[in-house]
Order: sequence, then C-alpha cells, then structure tokens
Amino acid sequence: MASPRPRRTPRRQSAAVYRRRRLVVGTFAVIVLVGLWWAGAAIFALFVDEDPNDPTAQETDPAGESAQGEASETDDPDGDGSEDAEDAEDAEDEEDTGDEEPEDEDSDGSCAPGDVRVTAATDEDTYGATVAPVLILAVENTGAQECTLDVGTAEQEFEISHAGRQVFTTEQCGDDGDSYELTMEPGQQERAQLTWPRSDSSETCTEPAELESGTYELTVSIGGITSDPHRFTLD
Repeated sequence: MASPRPRRTPRRQSAAVYRRRRLVVGTFAVIVLVGLWWAGAAIFALFVDEDPNDPTAQETDPAGESAQGEASETDDPDGDGSEDAEDAEDAEDEEDTGDEEPEDEDSDGSCAPGDVRVTAATDEDTYGATVAPVLILAVENTGAQECTLDVGTAEQEFEISHAGRQVFTTEQCGDDGDSYELTMEPGQQERAQLTWPRSDSSETCTEPAELESGTYELTVSIGGITSDPHRFTLD
C-alpha cells in the first residue's frame, strides 16, 4: 500500500508582488470613478442642452460682449437719443390716426326716422251722415339739423278702421303717386290732406258705402313712419 504524498505548503508571495497588485487595483478604481463622473456629466448635459465635450460651452466671449456694446452705440450716431424720440413721435401719430373716425361721405342728408314725427288728424271730430271727412297727415322735423324727406303722394298712406276691421286704405286705390323731396328745417311742419268719400276701398275708392255709425280710427304714415291712431265719429 502506497504511502500518502505529503501536502505542499503554499509559497509566500514577495512584498513586490503585493505592491504591484495594489497598484493595479487602485488604478482600476480610478478608471471606474472617472467613467462614472463622465456618465453623470453627459446625463446632466442632456437636460441643460449643452455639449459635455465642448469645454467652451459655458465660457463667455468678451469680444462678443464688446461687439454688442458697439452695436448699441452705433444705433444712435449722435448719441443724444434723437432717433428714439422720433420713433416715439411716429408711434403717437399712428395711434392718433387710428383713433380718428372717418367722415361719412355717403350721407345724403336724408332725415333719420327718429327725427321725423308723423301725426294723424281730421278737420272735425264728428261728421253727419252726408259729410265727407277731411283726413290730415302732418309731418315735422324734430331733429337739430335740416334734412331731406320724400313727402310725395307715393310715400303717403291713409288708413281707416272701425271695430278692428280695415274700412279704407289708399294702398287699394291703384294710384302709384309721385315723389317730392323736401328739405325741412328743424321744427318745420308740413301737412297733406285727403277728402274721404266714406267709401269702402275693398269695393270702390270713390263712391260712398253704407257704413255703420260709431267711432273710427285714422292712421297715417309717410316713408314707413307711422302715426298714432286718431279717433273721430261718424253719425
């Protein structure tokens, strides 16, 4: 039976070998730290939108600053601020021009509806069975300026009603009428009148009709401006 082989005792390494190993480990650690620092700098640069490999990214350019200063000075060659003052005056002139309202060149001097008052009337309050009422249309310029209004028969309308029923209107009488432009001073009044033969315009405009006695209402208008009703009585 063979005898067991004796165990070898590991040989101690020399001090020089240990120093070399520590040097290699230390160098590797430095390389790792430098790598981590560069990675962190690169990530930070992504957020601040700068190139981490550009050593001049955060450096100022003294020459550029002086050039900006020179450009600012050359904007006003006289150095007295006169150019800025002229620009401010031009801006004010433009604002003033924008605030002004253009003149109304299309105005023809016609009377505004709000400056015209139309009134209905009759020459009597009560009429006998054989009397033809005289219907009156009055128009007045109530504005502060003179103006022009078409007061011709083409613009006039007389309407009579009784108990809610229309009895007579000049629109049914077939006369187109005429136009007449009148310049009216402030406060000026004009009037037109029509003798009504007590007719029913739905049948005839000229012949008397058999009408009921009672209260009748007259309404007149001119140019689409209508009066309030005026009451009168037929016997």
